[in-house]
Amino acid sequence: MTRYRKIVIVGGGFGGVKAALRLANKEGFWVRLISPKSYFEYHAALYRSATGHSPLEVAIPLDELFARSNNVEVVEDAVVGMDAEKKTLTGKSGAHYEYDEVIFALGSVTNYFGIPGVDRFAYGMKSVQEALELKTHLHEQLTNHDHDHTYVVIGGGASGIELAGELVGYESRIRRAHHVQNKFQVDLMEAAPRLVASLGERYSKKIRQRLGALGVHVMTDSCVVKETLDELKLKHTSVHSHTVVWTAGQTTHPFFAQYPEVFSFSKKGKVKVDMYMRAAKHIYVIGDCADTQYSGMAQTAIHDANYVADQLIRRYWDWDVTPYRPKRPVYVIPVGPKWAAVRWGNFEAYGYLGWLIRRIADLRLFLMLLSISQAFAVWHYGVVREEACPICRVDTH
Repeated sequence: MTRYRKIVIVGGGFGGVKAALRLANKEGFWVRLISPKSYFEYHAALYRSATGHSPLEVAIPLDELFARSNNVEVVEDAVVGMDAEKKTLTGKSGAHYEYDEVIFALGSVTNYFGIPGVDRFAYGMKSVQEALELKTHLHEQLTNHDHDHTYVVIGGGASGIELAGELVGYESRIRRAHHVQNKFQVDLMEAAPRLVASLGERYSKKIRQRLGALGVHVMTDSCVVKETLDELKLKHTSVHSHTVVWTAGQTTHPFFAQYPEVFSFSKKGKVKVDMYMRAAKHIYVIGDCADTQYSGMAQTAIHDANYVADQLIRRYWDWDVTPYRPKRPVYVIPVGPKWAAVRWGNFEAYGYLGWLIRRIADLRLFLMLLSISQAFAVWHYGVVREEACPICRVDTH
C-alpha cells in the first residue's frame, strides 16, 4: 500500500477548509489547499459587513487556520484546467498540481438569469469586497448629496432577507450621522409568491411580518426584466434607484462545464456524484455544486467535507467505507437587530430566542475551524460596529 497520498483541495470556503482541517496532521497524507483568496470568507455574515459591523468577522487568513498543521500547504491560485487521466490540475498562475485524489469545493457563483443590466449596475453580496463596496456606496451617496429615496434588495432568500432587515436601521443611523433628513424606503423583491417558499407558509409569514414591522416594503411576484443606471424595470412597473443589491440567484461554478467527459449534471445544473461523493474516479465534489439533497448550505458543505475526508482516511487504512447520508440543516435567518427565525425539523422559534440560536450557531461554526481563543475573538466581531464613515470618518454610532 502506498504510504503517502497527495490530496488537492480546490476552494477555500467552508467545504475546502473543513476537509483540509480534517486531514491536517493525519499520517500518510500531504494536503494542498488551492484558493484564489488568501483568506476564508464567512458568507453568512457578509450582510453585517455591509451594514457597519467589522469585516474581521468574515475574513480569516487561511495561513492562520493551518498554522499548526504540518502537512497542509495553502496555495493562492485559481484552478483553470485539469487532466483527469494524468491526475493534474493547472492554475491561473501556470503552475501544475499533481494529485492522487482531488476534492472540488468551488462553491456557487452569481446567476443573473440573463437579465439585461443587472450584472453591470447591481451590487453583489458574494464576497467581503462586494459587501464593503456596497457600504462605501451608501456613505458616498450621502456625502455627495445624491440621496436615494428607495433602496432595492432583489431576492427573497436568506441573504436578501438578512440584508433588507439590517439595511433599514443602518441607513437611518448613517443618515443621522451625515445630517440627511429626507425619507427613504427599502424594498425587498421576490419573483415567487412567498419569501423562502421552501421552508413553509408559517415561517415565511413570520419573516414577512417582521420585515414589515422594521419598515421594509416586501414585493412578491415581482420579476425584474431590466436594470439601468438609475432605474429598475419590472414586468408592470419600474422603480427609480441607484442602489440595487442582487442576492437572487446562484449557479454551479462554470469550471465543471469545461469537462463534460468527466462531469455530468442533474436537471438542477449541479454535478452528479455517486454514493461516495465521487464525480469520477479520484475526483470528489462537495458543497454547493454537488447534487445532494441539502447542497447550498454551509452546514452541508461542512458535513460533506467531514464525510469525504473520513472516507479517504478509511481507504488509506483499508477499512470499510460507508455511503454518504445527507444531514438536514438547521435554518436560521436573522431579520433585523436581535431577531431571527429558526426552523429545526419540526421546531420553530422566532424573535430574541432565534437570534441567540443564530449567535450560538455562528460560534459553533467558528469552533469547527479555529482554536477556542481565535473562535471567540472572531465571534465577538459579530456584534462590534465600526465607529466611522469609511469616506469622511464621521462617527456613525
